[in-house]
Amino acid sequence: MTTIEHEVLDLNNPAPELPPSSSLTARGVSAWFGDHKVLERVNLDMPAGEVTALIGPSGCGKSTFLRILNRMHELVPSATLSGTIALDGDDIYRGDIPVTEMRRRIGMVFQKPNPFPAMTVSENVIAGLKLSGVKATKSDRRDLVESCLQRAGLWNEVKNRLGAAGGALSGGQQQRLCIARALAVKPSVLLMDEPCSALDPTSTRRIEETIAEIAHEVTIVIVTHNMQQAHRVSNTAAFFLAGEGEPGHIVESGDTETLFTNPADPRTLDYVNGRFG
Repeated sequence: MTTIEHEVLDLNNPAPELPPSSSLTARGVSAWFGDHKVLERVNLDMPAGEVTALIGPSGCGKSTFLRILNRMHELVPSATLSGTIALDGDDIYRGDIPVTEMRRRIGMVFQKPNPFPAMTVSENVIAGLKLSGVKATKSDRRDLVESCLQRAGLWNEVKNRLGAAGGALSGGQQQRLCIARALAVKPSVLLMDEPCSALDPTSTRRIEETIAEIAHEVTIVIVTHNMQQAHRVSNTAAFFLAGEGEPGHIVESGDTETLFTNPADPRTLDYVNGRFG
């Protein structure tokens, strides 16, 4: 792979704006942990500016696939994969996009909220700037904090508590703080791994509202076991399934409404209606 030195961005003299969102494309993606194959030839289009939901029973490879999308899979020593993941047509594993730049463009929000507990709310939001090589003045940082907290639906709740520890917020607030932190480095794709699984219904609703508000500017790929949530928030969906002792694969994918109401495969209809899984 060609190595390109990571360019430092300066908010006072910014580089040309990236597109507000990017497409992701998977072609023939298979994955292993050691000798154990966990994914079998996954093909999926994740359109720019849309929400794609990954659904299916536990253990069918959804979260593994999500981590493959921003090269977290390769951080596991025994992990290998084949196939291609392309970001706006550029292969993220074999192309010329440096890993640091690729992970800035493809952000991640995890199942369990993970703000830096000793940092303040403000410090949490801008924590990714230094890691991403982004320079910002004090005024820039202040504006960025407010903007990202607004977009994450959290500003009105914490605007008078910006100096409080991020770990002191409620679970739902912490998750939205993590979304604000991810948005601060201006990603074009945001991956979400069951972001509401540990949250109460009110916090879940607020996260879903945040997804709806930012979906026009950032492509979102979300793993969820909540079928109602997948139906509510996504434009397209992919149903993953794994037989006993077999790797996960996509049974079918496409328009969410069609997949939930008139799927091509009867197994999809059984799953979305709660008859198994």
